[in-house]
Amino acid sequence: MNAPPQLERFELRPAPGERIVGDRLLGATPNYLFLHGLGSVRAGEKSTALLAHARTRGRGCLRFDFRGHGESTGRIGHATISELIGDTHAILDGNTPAILVGSSLGGLVAAFVAAARPADVVGLVLIAPALGFLPRMERRLDPAGRLRTSQDYAFTVDPRVLADARQLDEELLPTRLPMPVLIAHGTADDTVPPVLSERFFAAIPHPRKELWLVPGGDHRLNQPIAAIWRRMDALLG
Repeated sequence: MNAPPQLERFELRPAPGERIVGDRLLGATPNYLFLHGLGSVRAGEKSTALLAHARTRGRGCLRFDFRGHGESTGRIGHATISELIGDTHAILDGNTPAILVGSSLGGLVAAFVAAARPADVVGLVLIAPALGFLPRMERRLDPAGRLRTSQDYAFTVDPRVLADARQLDEELLPTRLPMPVLIAHGTADDTVPPVLSERFFAAIPHPRKELWLVPGGDHRLNQPIAAIWRRMDALLG
């Protein structure tokens, strides 16, 4: 019996002194590309579950640490969304066609990348996407410019991050997604209101889409992840 494919660690060097670290599982296309959320890392429960799902289907799968997270360089709160989008484009190069799977902030980044590359992204899965990220972040900043994400975890947000986010057109984003789109959002999400996903979904101008409002689901949505993959397969094949 052949041994299952192994993960390969990879590094990108966007600029001198910068490093983006990820894992690649070789397999058939379309590849899955997983984007994690703010304060998380590439080797989380959802990405590990997606790797297992990819193995059962014989497909390739990639995941990486955002700047300021995990093994990648940088500081959390100092990487702009545009930089995260650029890093994702760099990883997508040479790994297309792909299905982008983004969680929270990773969902927002994935949507912008998919909109820019409809020929390369054949499907989009958004798990509790961080829609309306900038307004919520600005409201939660303390006078010192720190964002508190939990009782014992906070970080400083660089003003350039806020300035960059203001330049991104989130309002028209759903109209620029011609590929099939699955959105999963918990009804008990107290981080991102589910109504934002409902509005985003309604603005996608084609019928190849599904919105699953998970009853009682929180922001992380780790528990129903197997059901999300089943819905992904049913929509995207």
